[in-house]
Amino acid sequence: MTEQETQQELLTRFELVEMMVKEGRRSTEYWGWTFVLWGTAYLIAIGWTYGSHRPDIAWPVTMIAATIITIIVATKKKIAKPQTPVSRAIGGIWTAVGTAIFIFCFAVAISGHSEAHSYMAAVEILLGVANCAISMVLRWRGQFMVALLWWTSAVATCFVSLQWITPILVFDTLVGFLGFGLYLMYRERRLRVQHD
Repeated sequence: MTEQETQQELLTRFELVEMMVKEGRRSTEYWGWTFVLWGTAYLIAIGWTYGSHRPDIAWPVTMIAATIITIIVATKKKIAKPQTPVSRAIGGIWTAVGTAIFIFCFAVAISGHSEAHSYMAAVEILLGVANCAISMVLRWRGQFMVALLWWTSAVATCFVSLQWITPILVFDTLVGFLGFGLYLMYRERRLRVQHD
């Protein structure tokens, strides 16, 4: 193989990687609705916790409902959109982190060992991990900023008084879930309009 052929092969591989990263970003944009759904579920759970006679069931009910809705809608959307290695990696990251959060929250609730600061900080750390991992796969600074938001909030949650934990979570949810999800949906819609 000549030096020129080797350079051409490297260039072709680099272009393939760039194409996969772009497809991964489009895939993330395609799933922006899940950020909005989960952000809405978090806000419903927070409101239910403070405005109900049964705050103990707020989070389990809303999280299970959000999971069921996600599975139903995702199953229908998967039929319309083929999976790529990058989209499978992203799906795997979210599935692993979502499962870890569920197991952690369930175990803490059942055992009665929930201390609000540590509990919320752990959830914020895990959400930061998912966003960071995906930002690294996609080389996407925007999603890394969301990871930094969750991690910064986790640190802040450990140092604030109990009354500040909920406002921090609401802010994170508005920016890290709803804001980012709406941004993704906007990008996906704009791309769809360009192709039509």
